[in-house]
Amino acid sequence: MSDHSKETKPTGGQSQNGTNEEFYECLLNGLSDLAIYMLSPTGVVQTWSKGAQEIKQYEASEIIGANFSRFYNKYDQERNLPAFELEQAARTGKFEGAGWRVRKDGSQVWVEVVVAPLKSPTGELKGFVKVARDATEKKKTAELLERQQKDLIELSTPVMSLWQGILALPIVGTLDSTRSQIVTERLLHGLTSSGCTVAIIDISGVPTVDTVVAQHLMKTVAAARLMGADCIISGIRPEIAQTMVHLGIDLSNVRTKSSMARALEEAMALVNVRVVPIGPKTAASRGYDR
Repeated sequence: MSDHSKETKPTGGQSQNGTNEEFYECLLNGLSDLAIYMLSPTGVVQTWSKGAQEIKQYEASEIIGANFSRFYNKYDQERNLPAFELEQAARTGKFEGAGWRVRKDGSQVWVEVVVAPLKSPTGELKGFVKVARDATEKKKTAELLERQQKDLIELSTPVMSLWQGILALPIVGTLDSTRSQIVTERLLHGLTSSGCTVAIIDISGVPTVDTVVAQHLMKTVAAARLMGADCIISGIRPEIAQTMVHLGIDLSNVRTKSSMARALEEAMALVNVRVVPIGPKTAASRGYDR
């Protein structure tokens, strides 16, 4: 067999692409979207990757030897978050989290981080390895979607002044815990700003009413009562009434009406307003068409 047919195998710490150290260095520097660096047991930066430099803006010569707490804002430093991360990683084997970190120029970047302990075969803590990913755009997108969702919920829950002293809040769509809080906040704000003493909560547009929805409604009514306002729940359709009876939901202490029109009649009575029908002669004298 000729020498050309023999396969050369790496020996010792060598590989076909160089030493293991060179291989890992190329690997770390190739992951430019990740900040990967090692810390001493007390949090002193010992190594620095290309990705760390791009995300944090520090050169290796500027940060190696400094404590990694430099990357945290004043609030997180005061609550000792850097030490907590290392403590959790050492105790449980890994720490995962996310938060705002401070760059060299003072700007902030939202990062998702993982911290893992480095231990000797005997279990002695040698330090930590920390991996951080720049997730600023992901964070901004999530916040934008949250704001848009909240705006959409508010648009679908308008607070309207029906009459002097009477406020109406029609609810359209599912009433979950998040939306219930918004409904309560908007109702209380409307009562405060308008000075109304009666509020009509119309649930004609709520597809289903279960125990959870009923509890949300009761909490909203209780909050309005604390503001000194009477509440009327309208839009109790026959199927919803049957569901409430079947579930054993007690609304005996709450004014309920089948429609907004009946609720408005009740509300006007509460504010001492009486609607008087206009006769033909009176209508003609006022210029109304029959």
